[in-house]
Amino acid sequence: MIDLHTHILPGVDDGVKSYQEALMVIKEAERQGIKKMVATPHDDYQSNMKKIKEKVAKLQAMINKEGLDVQVLIGAETYLTPELRERAAKGLVNTINDSRYLLLELPFGHLPNYIDDVFYDLQVLGYIPIICHPERYRWVREEPNYLYNWVKQGICFQLNAGSLLGQFGSKVQETAEILVKHNLVQLIGSDVHSIDNRGICLEQGVKRLKGLVGNDVKFYLQNAGLVINDEEVECVAPKYYKKTVKVFDNFFVNKLKTALGWR
Repeated sequence: MIDLHTHILPGVDDGVKSYQEALMVIKEAERQGIKKMVATPHDDYQSNMKKIKEKVAKLQAMINKEGLDVQVLIGAETYLTPELRERAAKGLVNTINDSRYLLLELPFGHLPNYIDDVFYDLQVLGYIPIICHPERYRWVREEPNYLYNWVKQGICFQLNAGSLLGQFGSKVQETAEILVKHNLVQLIGSDVHSIDNRGICLEQGVKRLKGLVGNDVKFYLQNAGLVINDEEVECVAPKYYKKTVKVFDNFFVNKLKTALGWR
């Protein structure tokens, strides 16, 4: 397996605190069957890519010394802002393994009014946005269909394994399952931050994912390889999500209509 979203570089963001902790995470990752991990520190914490490359090289040397069969690749988790277009045009963004794929984090509480323009400009520049953990955004939980047209336009979405396991609450878990069942996500990652808090759980997440989609889980695993090799991700046609009205809710809606004299 390939983990596309990790915070395993010490001293650059809110992820692991030391190289020793990073090695503990990586040992557990190897146990879970993970062969490659993309280091994706929050780029608002980054000083420069040279520093990140140096840390990746140091960590890889330690991994090799320990005899672990895991490769760490360079990436970043970039926060989406209107200015991102200008940075991307100047080549000042850090992609996954130097590919076209750019891992993006969006605001959690609201849908930015500039998002479509930024997506369009990034694609014109040749980048392919991957939006991380959409199930955790409040506005996606309220309306999962925001993702529908974006998927049709070639935007990719990465699910957090922990979301399927209830690590972020029942509503996030419910939304994650909705997105999976409607082909609104194409990738899965751990978003690991430490050995204890938000630890690596890709193995369990993939098992849960397989329980939802069966053999189609292979597309998620294959897509991770396509991303790091800078190839086209396979996107199954998205399905529009139709909210179901519970019978209990329907009863009170009908009572209200009767009271108001509606027919």
